[in-house]
Amino acid sequence: MAAQRLGTLLVAVPGLSGTTYPPGTTVTVRGRGATVDAFVNGDWLPLCWWEFSDGLREDIADR
Repeated sequence: MAAQRLGTLLVAVPGLSGTTYPPGTTVTVRGRGATVDAFVNGDWLPLCWWEFSDGLREDIADR
């Protein structure tokens, strides 16, 4: 199993379920490189490098 880390969405991203997650949402990220797999409560979000930030950013939703 790939190592997991937490990240924060920088833009709104739709999940496989059809739910759109807003900037500031905490995601569990798997993988490295230009694209990664991210999950929110089991919902899969394929992310590009510019759609998320590694780690948690409490202030991102306020921007």
